[in-house]
Amino acid sequence: MKIRASQNRVRGRIKSTCTFMSLASLLAVPVGTALADSKDGTFPTAEQVGGQVYIDPVAVGQKMPTDFDTYDMDGQKIDLGTVVQGKRSMVVFFISAVPVSVNELAAIEDFTQKHGNGVNLVFVNADTVGSALMGGPKAVIPNSVKTMHYIKKEKGLKTNKIYVAPNDALSAESVSTRLGIRGLPTSFLLDDKGVVQKVFVGPQKWKKGDI
Repeated sequence: MKIRASQNRVRGRIKSTCTFMSLASLLAVPVGTALADSKDGTFPTAEQVGGQVYIDPVAVGQKMPTDFDTYDMDGQKIDLGTVVQGKRSMVVFFISAVPVSVNELAAIEDFTQKHGNGVNLVFVNADTVGSALMGGPKAVIPNSVKTMHYIKKEKGLKTNKIYVAPNDALSAESVSTRLGIRGLPTSFLLDDKGVVQKVFVGPQKWKKGDI
């Protein structure tokens, strides 16, 4: 019985890890890509799933929500609204589990330093590292923060405005759902009142005038 219980716990951890990776892969799908139903190769309609398949993303002219849990590089909860308040800002949502998303951070930082006209650059990791094998739920934020420090050092990032926003892609209140994120990274250019001026989805070929 002890052996079977141990095997079940291991299977549960593997299942949890696979689910996490599946969600990471889903968020990394290029814009415009439709995921077909496995049975007949067609994408489900809104009627079939009981509502709108995707909510409308936060668009130009709308104020970007900031009232979700966010943590700084010390693992302390902060108010993201105060980070962008009164400042023209570029808020970049990325996911630490996807290399192409992380690799874009250095390119964005380099571009904004050269052509950002003093824009307030903010990186937000809409992700947390797995916890089942790393100390349980209480270790999620500390371990995610450690990952952010590693990414900062590995990519040579200069900014200290790197945050973690725990995201459950299956929840209606999640960061990715509320913002309507279609791919990562997604960058929102905000005016000093927090209203979206531009939205950039996925890696970009940045050019002068984009910001």
